[in-house]
Amino acid sequence: MRNKQKLSAPRMDAYELPYIPLGLFKLRFPGIHYKVEFVEFFQGILIGATALSAIPYLTEYLGIPYELAWSCVIIETFLYILHATLGDPVVPGWITPTLPLTLGYLTIFDKGPERIQAMIALQLLVAIIFLFMGVTKLANKFVNAVPTSIKGGILLAAPFTVIQSQLAEDGQFTMYPISVTAGFCLLALISFSESYKNKREKSKLLDLVAKYGNLFPYLLAMLVGVLVKELAPPQLEIGTIIKIPQFRDIFETVSIFGVGLPSMDMFIQALPLALVSYIIAFGDFVATESLVDEARMSRTDEIVDFNPNRSNIISGIRNLILALFAPFPPLSGPLWAGMTVSITMRYREGKDAMKSLLGGMSSFRLGSFISVILIPVVAFMKPIFPVGSSLTLLFQAFVCAKIGMDYCKTGVDKSIAGLMAAVLATKGSTWGLLIGILLNILLSNFDFQKVNKEQDGGLLEKVE
Repeated sequence: MRNKQKLSAPRMDAYELPYIPLGLFKLRFPGIHYKVEFVEFFQGILIGATALSAIPYLTEYLGIPYELAWSCVIIETFLYILHATLGDPVVPGWITPTLPLTLGYLTIFDKGPERIQAMIALQLLVAIIFLFMGVTKLANKFVNAVPTSIKGGILLAAPFTVIQSQLAEDGQFTMYPISVTAGFCLLALISFSESYKNKREKSKLLDLVAKYGNLFPYLLAMLVGVLVKELAPPQLEIGTIIKIPQFRDIFETVSIFGVGLPSMDMFIQALPLALVSYIIAFGDFVATESLVDEARMSRTDEIVDFNPNRSNIISGIRNLILALFAPFPPLSGPLWAGMTVSITMRYREGKDAMKSLLGGMSSFRLGSFISVILIPVVAFMKPIFPVGSSLTLLFQAFVCAKIGMDYCKTGVDKSIAGLMAAVLATKGSTWGLLIGILLNILLSNFDFQKVNKEQDGGLLEKVE
């Protein structure tokens, strides 16, 4: 095991947490290599159950029973721990913006084994892309080659697909309109309102609500839903405390060993969506690096080592394991932005608030794993699962719309992105990407075409 290492000048007082070197990875265990941060651990216990809002996607789209879906989510949540354990200072999450696109892709196939195979094909490709980009270090070159109009179009497709699904006859917003509206309004308020941001600086209560991210919007949605009788009252189950995943049923019913290897046609159909998923996920790596840099600047006592190649590889490992054993429609992404921001903000308050950034992130994910296996916690939160998944999708649609518009700097970018988003949402990733690429070529909107146009323009000016 390596000892704490001092950083060279100008930060001679900074130390790195001890670790067991494993090539690119830095293996650490709680209580041995870092202190468990109990504030973050407690937050994980409270908020971690929101991961179970993925259950409706598995039951409704993959057609598997509730108990089996719960077991799959437990495995998915356990894999979050890999990041901090292997030295990646981040709170990982889903690739949420792709979820509406993934659900639309799955509806092409018959519910049951065929649809599970389609999900396996998609997640395997996503895993391969993550691993390839991490090992070869080509991530930056790949994503920089994608025009901003296509990035914007991919993100702008999310609001279209979300609203379509939510307003459908069996959509979650249609079934729980008051609950979803109450929860979403609070979530949007604490996340984007400048007025709320100013007021929380003067109010401990408003600050507490904002710090806990999704928790209070979820609880408000549950409370309102129960009062207006859209949701059943929560119940506590007394008896068995710990949920043991149904590994045998997972192996026989959901895993690639039970349903079989997807066909080559499925891999071909899934490839465009897999590329879209990676392009979106790459933005999370950029955001993570920015957040870690801000944390480094505020604390000179600790070396925080973020390596995007390592983060790519760990995300690839998570997707690979899930693809083989428990395919997961939200996919495995490198960042839960809300909680990463929350933890880094507390870390910046000083060593007395949080000794180690990686320790805080790891403690949160340890707490969230414990949360999803505690039957009383899950039973209490169960009525809100459909509403919780709706809040997740609507919030992500809001965020994607904002970021997608920010990507588009020119009128041409905006036109291509808007048209591509509509095609992608209605006809799928293949047609969406094809339209985006063709329009960029036709309108000379690729970077190399812009350079050529600028050079030609300059040459014409000299001739004149």
